[in-house]
Amino acid sequence: MKTYLLTIAMMVLSCTVMQSQDAPVRLKQINIVKTNYQNFKDGEIVNKTVSFKDGKIDLITTSDVFQHFFYNKKGLLDMTVKEKTGSDWKEVVNYAYDADNNLVKFTKKYQEGNDYVTKVVTFTYEGARIKAITKKSTNHQNLVDDIEYIVENGIIVRRTSRDRNKQIIGKIEFVYTNDNVVKHRGLVGDKISKSYTFDDKKSVESLIVQNLFGENYKLIVPLISYHEDEFSFEAISYNNEVNFSPTSAVLVAVSRKYKYNKLDYPISCSQIEENGIVKTEKTFIYE
Repeated sequence: MKTYLLTIAMMVLSCTVMQSQDAPVRLKQINIVKTNYQNFKDGEIVNKTVSFKDGKIDLITTSDVFQHFFYNKKGLLDMTVKEKTGSDWKEVVNYAYDADNNLVKFTKKYQEGNDYVTKVVTFTYEGARIKAITKKSTNHQNLVDDIEYIVENGIIVRRTSRDRNKQIIGKIEFVYTNDNVVKHRGLVGDKISKSYTFDDKKSVESLIVQNLFGENYKLIVPLISYHEDEFSFEAISYNNEVNFSPTSAVLVAVSRKYKYNKLDYPISCSQIEENGIVKTEKTFIYE
């Protein structure tokens, strides 16, 4: 009888452990404190809070600006609305997908000076190529960007931009190591190279974008990172970005230090721009 009860107890414990291991890791909140010492001796402080619901971003709040996130029936990011308290200022972004959950259209409505602008980016998939055409309502020639991405093994490895005469004016190659984006190498036009190093822990940025864009996040995030500052190309990396080092003095190098929980996800990140002007502290709270 004792042996039987012990066996049952071990089975229950085993099931509990398995359920615990299989339970998805979900973010609950990110608190960000950004200190800029450029104009203030003691530093201008900006507080930013990212709130999550069911592991997906629900609301981003920064001082008097707040941004709501909405999702479609498949759980993919459908729309974001950014507004300012006490103002009629607003930015609205819409995402559209095909039957295979590939991003096919990105639309952003915003104010640019005294103009109200609608920017539309359409994506077409042709074998190993993704073509992105950008148009703006305020541009008399309409066409703004003509870009082609090359895909290999499910990731974007090259980005080529053309002018109105279809001549190549820019080309960037993306280099990966261990599922991390380690380099942006300028080949034509802007020849600046950007290098990145990573830790060996699980990426919190990747966790976020997977919950927003689903199984195709490795393609979608690079496509929209050119248009939305909230998402970086490197967010698709498996590990957490530690250092950013550009070959141009126009860009500022960045270094980060992390602390982790028992599941190897970050619980905090201290970030500093190497010119010492901007310091950012992040804390990550999980469910």
